[in-house]
Amino acid sequence: MTTWRTDPHLAGRFHPQYPDDLQVMVHDGEPRRTKLAPEACWVRVTGVAGALYMPIAAPDASPPISQSAVRWDQRTVYQGTLLNAPHNLRTIRQNDTVAFVFAPGLPHPVLVTSEYGGERRNWCITPCNGCGADQTLDPMTTMARTRFPDTPAGTAPLAFSALCPCGGTMMLALVGQ
Repeated sequence: MTTWRTDPHLAGRFHPQYPDDLQVMVHDGEPRRTKLAPEACWVRVTGVAGALYMPIAAPDASPPISQSAVRWDQRTVYQGTLLNAPHNLRTIRQNDTVAFVFAPGLPHPVLVTSEYGGERRNWCITPCNGCGADQTLDPMTTMARTRFPDTPAGTAPLAFSALCPCGGTMMLALVGQ
């Protein structure tokens, strides 16, 4: 794993006078569910929280996607202290410790929860057709329950679409056993 000071994905994103401070897209979850937009807030990076493991399928793969049809990638998850208070969010507060990961296409790294990290390894995300982002704002099963509220507990659809914060569309597909 890299550190934030040497991660090429974070290069050029830090405040010129505060070399450990950068803006992170913090959120209360997907706006479709929460009715609250994500916000860019300053975070002082304090360390590495772990790694986000992600299955990657071929662009032409169609669900159900088998384990043998994916390759694995990982991205460093960083942690830091939220320096300013979000304006409209309800679950994120100034001085909270937050975890975040780089997402291509988005203007800032994005907050991730431990629940999201635990689920991400089971879902392939076709990058957004608008910006190329490959992360979502909610755990995938939470997003599925929002879209399919009558689905029996403990089950999830094989695939569904999601809106990216940029307004584009992503496709999420469950990786089979």
